[in-house]
Amino acid sequence: MVVKILGIFDILTGFVFFIYGLFSVLWGINLIPGFVVTILGVILLIKGLIFVFSLDIASILDIIMAILIISSTSFKMPFFIIIFVAIFLIQKGAFSLLD
Repeated sequence: MVVKILGIFDILTGFVFFIYGLFSVLWGINLIPGFVVTILGVILLIKGLIFVFSLDIASILDIIMAILIISSTSFKMPFFIIIFVAIFLIQKGAFSLLD
């Protein structure tokens, strides 16, 4: 049950980050405020830090993705990085829902 909740959170974070990055990079419009993206990134970072002690590669990648999400509110990220992070989080969440 916890795995499915965390998977839904990954999918939500991926979609929110994709929309945030898509509109802010391509059109210069901020539909989603930066603090929402920062909060989702911090939660993802905490989740990664909790599970990193199990030596799971997905947790290490969660930490890297969280750092990229948090830094995207301060720096302009290239569009391919936004796409990569969003697709990674969405597919990771989808795989956790398959079980």
